[in-house]
Amino acid sequence: MATHKGAVLLKFCAIFILTLFAFEGKAYAQVSGSVTLVSDYSYRGISLSDGQAVPQLNLVYDSPDGWYAGAFGSKVRVYSWTSDGEQILLYSGLSRRLGLASGMIWEAGVTGSLFPNATSLNYGEIFTGIMMDNLSARIYYSPDYIGLSMKSLYLEANADYALHERIDVFSHIGWLTYPDAKAGQVANNRLDARIGFGVNFSSWKLQLAYGTTKQRHTYSAVRYQSPARSNLVFSASYLF
Repeated sequence: MATHKGAVLLKFCAIFILTLFAFEGKAYAQVSGSVTLVSDYSYRGISLSDGQAVPQLNLVYDSPDGWYAGAFGSKVRVYSWTSDGEQILLYSGLSRRLGLASGMIWEAGVTGSLFPNATSLNYGEIFTGIMMDNLSARIYYSPDYIGLSMKSLYLEANADYALHERIDVFSHIGWLTYPDAKAGQVANNRLDARIGFGVNFSSWKLQLAYGTTKQRHTYSAVRYQSPARSNLVFSASYLF
């Protein structure tokens, strides 16, 4: 049942994104993107590249009336004993300002994560959140999270601050939990945090971040699990 719900979310996400690209006014739309090399692809506190450097590509489509859609791709190595593969993350949503004089923006959308070489890990999510100035917060829900065949909730908060025209600092904190998890299945209630700074010049962005992951309970290891860890991650991105 959970797998069926996840497949429905993935299909809905793909159809929604294709619809936006097909019917939105192209003359007023904005397309942007980036090519990145990152020393370790850390996803919600877990390395999806087995601690290795991987290339990534991100494309974003923004319409003038608040709709947006995008696609993110990265090389991954989910299991250390398998060959490299890819993750393709599709996302789409709508953002709206809360009141004409308010600086707060509400958003909601869907995501679909595909692993062509490990299709059992495919999953979909819905999310909602708020943004204001340099602060944002989101909550994600999946009925079948990344191959674990159980529901998940992920809450995150992000902040960034410009120290200089070309230098900014940023932070992130996230909390992942499985509402229907049973002892022995997963390491439940995982907390991940990251802080770092970035340097911008011309079309390039360089970032260095320190991240840490903590788990409230440690159960037997299964897919998409790892012990608590801390590391430094460097990335270089070309923006277009």
